[in-house]
Parts: sequence; C-alpha cells; structure tokens
Amino acid sequence: METSIIKSQAYGKDRVRVVRVVRHPDSWQEIADYSVCVLLSGEAFEPSYTKGDNKMVVATDSQKNVVYYLAKTLPADRVMVPEVFASEIAAFMVKKYSHVTTCHVKITAKPWERMRFEGKAHPHSFSREGKETRWTEAFVTRKGEGLSVRMNSGFYDLEVLKTTNSSFTDFWRD
Repeated sequence: METSIIKSQAYGKDRVRVVRVVRHPDSWQEIADYSVCVLLSGEAFEPSYTKGDNKMVVATDSQKNVVYYLAKTLPADRVMVPEVFASEIAAFMVKKYSHVTTCHVKITAKPWERMRFEGKAHPHSFSREGKETRWTEAFVTRKGEGLSVRMNSGFYDLEVLKTTNSSFTDFWRD
C-alpha cells in the first residue's frame, strides 16, 4: 500500500485587489492600492491532500472576504502601510482559525504620486510615476500561546541613478 507524506504545504487566495482611500475633512485624500496574496498552512490540512477530506480547509473566498473586511474596518493607519496591513491580515487568520499554524501574506503596492497643478499638490488627483513596485511579506506563526512575526520588504524594478561622487574607490589593485 502506498503512503503519501506531505513535507510542506500552503494554499490560499492570490490577487485580491484592495484600494483604500482616506478622505480627510479638508478634502485631502490618501490612497493605498494593493494586490494581496494569503497563504495558509498547518498540519490539519494534510487530510485534504492525502484523503480528500476538506473539513479543515478555509475557503479561498473566505480568505478574500477577510482581506476586504480588514481593509474596510481597520483604522486607516493600520491599512495605509503595507507592512502593517500584511501583519494584521496574517495575525487575524492565525487567531481566527486555530488549526492554521502559519499565515503568509504578500502585498504588492502600486505607487501613486500626487499630481501637481500650478506648482501645488492636488488634494485628490494621482498618477503613476515610475515602474517600481513596493512589496512586503508577513509570516505569522503560532508559537505556544503567542505569535511569531517575520517581515520582508523591498522593491521590484526600482531604478536608481547617481550622477556625481559615484567613483569606485579603495579596491584591491594588482
């Protein structure tokens, strides 16, 4: 008889589009534009792979709805910073579903720049500048009674040019 062994697994929902606009009383607005990926893992999911038993599987639509719920209900300062928002989503999943050991959330953020008219920043008009994409990952893992959080962040396609004082010095010479 063949035996299946799951070394590691994760499943989830990708490309959840979130746009949060914060409208201040003075008509000034801020925008966050994200694509969110949520991956859940834990030993309790093994039967879904080895026996076709999906009782413990959290539906991907439920994962998507949690992202939308948190984007709508969290205070703006918990959503507008992708690192904070990713850790909020991951912690929520691990706390809500006791059989989830780790939740990995990856967010890519589109950079919107405030438009300027006649030298002044417009309160609610934005345009895309550059092609860089900000990304962040949060890994929240259940550790006994608490949670462990690990973060990674960076940029894709960021181009930097230095036009002066850029010589390479103090290197080994033959």
